[in-house]
Amino acid sequence: MGFLDFFTGDQPPLIKRALGDVCVMLDTGREMFAAASAHLLDNEILEIDLDAQHAVIEARERAARRAVLEHLNLDPKRELVLCIKLITVVHESERIGALGKMMGQAARLAHGPRLGPIVDRLRTSRTRTYELFDQARDSFLEGDQIKARGVLTQQTSQRVKIEQYVQVIADAEMSCNDAMVFTMAAFALFNTGMHLANIASVVTSPLDRIRSGAAP
Repeated sequence: MGFLDFFTGDQPPLIKRALGDVCVMLDTGREMFAAASAHLLDNEILEIDLDAQHAVIEARERAARRAVLEHLNLDPKRELVLCIKLITVVHESERIGALGKMMGQAARLAHGPRLGPIVDRLRTSRTRTYELFDQARDSFLEGDQIKARGVLTQQTSQRVKIEQYVQVIADAEMSCNDAMVFTMAAFALFNTGMHLANIASVVTSPLDRIRSGAAP
């Protein structure tokens, strides 16, 4: 059952519009994540403007919030919890875009190419996190608890691995610059996955348990 199917009567056009905004936000965040992580971890040329992409996300965030507010103004009691959940997803989606910008900043601060076994491990987590984008989006749009639980399970595993990577970085002999850049990369990967898990938790958890439902 899709998200819109939970609304009574006809599917509200304002909520449909807000869902469209969410899809654009997540798709743009995924594009930013792919480009910024390739620039940071694979030393590839950054071919998109992360600031401009994040501006798109922020504009869609404002549009989605306005649409939900207008919908509630029409009938303040109608599907209030669903609307709050939708706004929660809007917030999580914007944060993903901000983390994409952070990875771009980390690459700009680096004194040299990112190489070595630690980067290889971060690349593996990057690939796993990237795979969660479509799963999290689809689980929310479809109201699919099985897909949502799959996202939570996978992110729990990635969370543990990235925490281990941070310990490896702390114990390794490397320059202060490398340590800072690698830590920023780990932070961005960790939190991108957590925001995607938070989106999935909207499907699996009651309103008061969203986010805490994304924890292991």
